[in-house]
Amino acid sequence: MLTMLVVDDELYALKGITQGIDWSDLPIGTILEAESVAEAKAHIERQTVDLLISDIEMPEANGLELLRYIREASPQTLTVFLTGHARFEYAQEALHMGCFDYVLKPIDHDVLKGIVTRAIEEVERRREQADFEKKLDDYRRQWVSQLPILVDRFWHELLEGRFGRSSDRLDREFAQLDIPLTAEKGRVLPILLSVEQWDVELDSRDESIMEYALRKAAAETIMGERAGTVVQDPGEFSLGLLYLGESDTPDRQALMGRCRQFVQACRDYFHCRVSCYIGSVVSVGELPAAVERLLQLERANVTASQVVIDAAVGGEEAQGGQSIALPSFLEWGTLLDNGRQDELVRAIEATTDQFAREIAGRETLELFRYGLLHLLYQAAFRAGVSIYEALDPSDLGDTQAIRSPLALKTWSVRVVRKCAEAFQDKMRDSSAIVAKVQSFIQDNLQAELNRDDIARSVFRNPAYVSRLFRKETGLSLTDYITQCRIERAKRLLAETNDKISRIAEDLSYVHFSYFAKLFKKMTGLSPQEYRKKHQIMR
Repeated sequence: MLTMLVVDDELYALKGITQGIDWSDLPIGTILEAESVAEAKAHIERQTVDLLISDIEMPEANGLELLRYIREASPQTLTVFLTGHARFEYAQEALHMGCFDYVLKPIDHDVLKGIVTRAIEEVERRREQADFEKKLDDYRRQWVSQLPILVDRFWHELLEGRFGRSSDRLDREFAQLDIPLTAEKGRVLPILLSVEQWDVELDSRDESIMEYALRKAAAETIMGERAGTVVQDPGEFSLGLLYLGESDTPDRQALMGRCRQFVQACRDYFHCRVSCYIGSVVSVGELPAAVERLLQLERANVTASQVVIDAAVGGEEAQGGQSIALPSFLEWGTLLDNGRQDELVRAIEATTDQFAREIAGRETLELFRYGLLHLLYQAAFRAGVSIYEALDPSDLGDTQAIRSPLALKTWSVRVVRKCAEAFQDKMRDSSAIVAKVQSFIQDNLQAELNRDDIARSVFRNPAYVSRLFRKETGLSLTDYITQCRIERAKRLLAETNDKISRIAEDLSYVHFSYFAKLFKKMTGLSPQEYRKKHQIMR
C-alpha cells in the first residue's frame, strides 16, 4: 500500500481532498496532512511518501521550494500541484522541475482522482523497474562471485567431451567466462597436481578445505602473473591450466622451478606430499588426451615422491587439417560410455562404407582416424583407464589404417572392441582393488594405517588408490578407517567386558579423550553410555 501526503494552508481545502474524495478503491494505505511546507518536510523525514498533492501558493515557503527539497530528500516521491489561473506560470515551472502533473483550482475531485490514479500506476511501474534493476545488480554480483566455479565447470565439461567440435560455442564460452583463449588459436599447457599423502589426519571436510587452499597456492606460485587457472577435476585431482596465445613459448625450466617451489611449500606449510606432472602445449581440443597422458604417468609412478616431472615429448603438436563434414564423435562417445559398442560398430561400418562409395580422399580418412582416436582417449579418461592399457602401440600407430576405407573400417572396429572390453575389465578390476583395500583395513585396524601402506598392499600409486576408493565408496580412506574402528569398538563394548581404555588402545587410539569424543560424535552416546545400553548380559 502507498502513502499520500496532502499539503494546503487552507484547512477546508485540505480536508476536502483528504476526506471529501473516496480513496478506498485505490491502493493508498496512509493519507497524511500538512498545513505548511515545514510540516510537510517533517512528515517526509519520518517516513516514505509515495505521492504528494500540494498547493503551490502558500505563505512563508511555497510548493516549488517543497519540490526542490523533495528532489534531494525523496526523489522517488511523485508530486501533483494545485494552482490557480492567476499564477499558471508556477505550474509550468513545476512541470519543468519534474512534477508529475497539476490541477487547476477550483479543484474537480474526479479530475484529481484520475490524475492520482495515473500517478499510482507510475509509482508501481517505477517500483517494478527498481526491483528489476536491484535483482539485475544482485545477479551481476552473484555472477562475479560464481565466476571461478563456472570456469571450473567449463573445463570439467570440456575434459569430459561435452563441447564436441563446435568452435563457435567454445568461443562464446571463452568470452563469457573471460578466458583469454580462442578455439582456433588458443593453446593450453596442463600441469597435473597429485596429492600423494597427507601428513596429518583429516576428515572429508578438512581435506576439501586443504585441497582448496592447495589450488589457491598453486595458482599464485605456479601461474604467477601468467593467465591461467587451477581446477579441481571430477576425478579428484587438481589440474593447472596455463593459457597461451598462438605465439607464446613458455620457459619450461622456469616453470619447473616454480613447480618445485610449490612442492616445497606443500611439504612445509600444508602438511602434504605433492608431485607435479608438466604436460605439452596443446590446442584446446587436444587437452583431454594431454591430460590422459599425464594421468598415465601418475599411475605408473609408484616409487618417486614429491617430484616434478616434465612429460613433454618432441615439439609442438601439429596443426589440425581443414574442417570437413564428419560424424558426431561426441554422440559416438556417448554410445561407448553406455556400453552400446555394437551400435557404435554399426555406425562406423556405415560411415566407412559411405567413404568407399564417395571415393573419399586420404585427408578425409586421416581426419576420421584422428577423430576416433580422440574419442577413445576421452572415453578412456572418463572410464579411468589408460589408453595404453586398452590398445597396443601398434593399434595407435597403425598408419596402414588409412590406406583404404576398408582398412579404416577394420582398424576402427578392432580398436573400439578392444577399448570396450578394457573399460568393462577396468570396472571389475576397480571393484576388486577396493575390496582388497577394505579387507586390508579391516585386518589392520589395530595398526597406524596411512595411505602409503594401504596403496602398497594393492601395488598401486597412493593418490590413485585414494581417488578410486572415494569414487567407488563415496568415502575417503580416513573416513572409512574411522567408521570401521568405531564399528569394531561398538561390537567390543557390547560383547566383551574389556576396559574401554583397552579397547581404544587396541584400535590405535592413543588418547582416550579423543576416542571418547569421536565415538560420541558418530554414535550420539559416550562409550560408557553405549555399553550400558547395549552390552549383552554375561
